[in-house]
Amino acid sequence: MTTAEQRLARLEAIEEIRALDARYCRALDDGDWDTLVSLFTDDGEFVGLRHARGPVGLRRFFAGLAREGLTSFWHHVSNLEVELDDAVDGEPAAARVHSLLWQPCVRDGVPHVAAGRYDDRVVRLDGEWRYRRKRVSFDYFAPLADGWEKGLFSVDDAAATFRTGAPEPEVEFVHAPIDLAHRIDGREGAPVLVLGPSLGTDLHLFDEQVDALADDFRIVRYDLPGHGASPAPAGPYTMAGLARDVVALLDRLAIGRAHYAGLSIGGAIGQQIALDHPGRLETLTVIASAARFAEPSSWPARAQEVRAKGTAAMITSRPGVWFTHDFVRTRNEEAVRLLRMLGATDPEGYAGCCEAIGAFDVRRRLAEITVPTLVIAGGADPATPPEMAKIVAHGVADGRYVVIDGAAHLTNVEAPGRVTALVRSFASGLRGGTAPIPGGGEIRGGRRASHS
Repeated sequence: MTTAEQRLARLEAIEEIRALDARYCRALDDGDWDTLVSLFTDDGEFVGLRHARGPVGLRRFFAGLAREGLTSFWHHVSNLEVELDDAVDGEPAAARVHSLLWQPCVRDGVPHVAAGRYDDRVVRLDGEWRYRRKRVSFDYFAPLADGWEKGLFSVDDAAATFRTGAPEPEVEFVHAPIDLAHRIDGREGAPVLVLGPSLGTDLHLFDEQVDALADDFRIVRYDLPGHGASPAPAGPYTMAGLARDVVALLDRLAIGRAHYAGLSIGGAIGQQIALDHPGRLETLTVIASAARFAEPSSWPARAQEVRAKGTAAMITSRPGVWFTHDFVRTRNEEAVRLLRMLGATDPEGYAGCCEAIGAFDVRRRLAEITVPTLVIAGGADPATPPEMAKIVAHGVADGRYVVIDGAAHLTNVEAPGRVTALVRSFASGLRGGTAPIPGGGEIRGGRRASHS
């Protein structure tokens, strides 16, 4: 394809994307939910008013807009900007699209005009452009005392009240710095691998991995606040603060960049490091974790219970979550060792980490994680099931996922050999920006998946 043909292909792509946007607005105005869903890829998602993914979730979401105060008419989009990705075989295959929007809505029973913006990701599939992600945010809602009817308010009226300056940044609470206890093992001078433990466990959670990986890596393990030998200042804690504490530990050890593998909250801390301190990671392995954990409102309640009754109150509920019944039966001594870690955990440290988990939600930011990422899920994990892991693997810029059948939440303990092999291969096999998964695997939605 000549240069002139490539330019023409890019211009045509921009016009086709503008047509996609017009179809979206028209279908939304008409309440044509089936057409709206057809404009998304099979794994497409809408993020903002709430999170909806896939045809069923999107259909329910769009059909509910009118019932919840966003009307099915007068949806206006302007200032459409298209950023095409590099061309494949001369034709662009993906793009980012930004635009402003105005729409009538109802807040607390009062008519408003909403002004906001779309930040979308579109891809070309089978010759057609479709949304992979549509993200909406609103800058302001202006009340309208006289109510509204279709066509009553012009776009110019809404634009005149649009706030042009940058919004005041929200000040996010981050707990005071905590010096995390740590241990270093492995070969001096080898690549550094940081291991982040799960809630209610200490750095000895990874003993089997350390024994197997010590010849390949310089291994740094740390204890969460109130876990193992780490102090337990009063909570709540935040994931951003915990990520900062881990990076501060690396600074004290004069470690610049490292591979990171973390389980559960340890995996969430890894995601936060990748977002807030991206230059510190070579690779990221997220084990039995999520971009948002299930039932966020339950975590403050658990924190309150543990502060009142101690961590011993959690022990009876962990078998069946941490590990399967077969594991308890066949490796009872190991199960007891892990449960003793939980019983020895300081209640305030455990509670503070619960509050960090409850407030953690990076689903909208996953695309900002550009470090090569491997996500490992336990097929029998009720706390962070494979579907939650898949969201992380599909959301990051360069993600892969593996499901280990028959393993529960403490996946590295139930399947130590498999997890160790995956961590070793992913961290040590990075060549030219790619990191393979042992044994291959099938591609799903652009990500490599494997079951074992």
